Amino acid sequence: MDVSARSVESSARRSTLFDRLVRCGLVGYGLLHLIVGWVSVTLVRGGHQRSSQGALEHLAHQPYGVPVLAAMAVGFAVLAVWQAIAASVGYRHLEGLRRHVMRAGAACRVVTYGYLCVSLTRMLLGGEGQSGSSPRHTSAGVLAEPFGRAVLGVGGLVVAGIGIGLAVFGLRKEFVDQLDEEARDSARRIPIVLVGQVGYLAKGVAFLVIGGVICWAAATDDARKAGGLDQSLARLVSVPLGAVAVVAIGVGIACFGIYLFARARHLAPRTLTS
Repeated sequence: MDVSARSVESSARRSTLFDRLVRCGLVGYGLLHLIVGWVSVTLVRGGHQRSSQGALEHLAHQPYGVPVLAAMAVGFAVLAVWQAIAASVGYRHLEGLRRHVMRAGAACRVVTYGYLCVSLTRMLLGGEGQSGSSPRHTSAGVLAEPFGRAVLGVGGLVVAGIGIGLAVFGLRKEFVDQLDEEARDSARRIPIVLVGQVGYLAKGVAFLVIGGVICWAAATDDARKAGGLDQSLARLVSVPLGAVAVVAIGVGIACFGIYLFARARHLAPRTLTS
């Protein structure tokens, strides 16, 4: 088993095609964050585009939209494969609990990228029923089950915990290890680190907001109070200084998208299995 794992890891790191596909996938993921950041700002401006789902649907109706979304869907599929490899045979430079924790994180990213790939594919194929898989609908289903409030509350705490982890990861600049030597040892390091820190912090805060809203829905036994990032930020706009916070989060998420562009340019070969 150990020999097979080493073989898979070595093949992934040596594959030029896999390297390029992962870079393209990161660019697509960065574009998605720019869209989410833009949507966040429109919430404050009172724009008509009220959700990232709606923004993607709007993009799909543009002359260049379908090819872009199709490329993004393929990119997310590649990213899911990338993280599946990391979850199964990656992080071999680590030992013990640390390796297992990092592999578990990679497994979670497989679910995220897979979900994004499926969602975009359904959108391109004109699939319906997207609302049936919305966070609010899912929360309602959980609350209807025995011990549903407890399960939903724990879920909210987990989401909030992920947010704290992202913020700490960014503030400690641990993401710098994901970059190649050129980015870490050149003048590019400062701007990349800056947008990376701001981006990770903003994503962390966004997860905290979502986790808080989920916990609120669990505490009040009201699924209507739950929702994804769009709905959570829309609620935040209405509180004092909420508009400022939403703009800051939106700009920060856009910064994370820019960081992903930089990471795609400076992807370290060793990270193809981590």
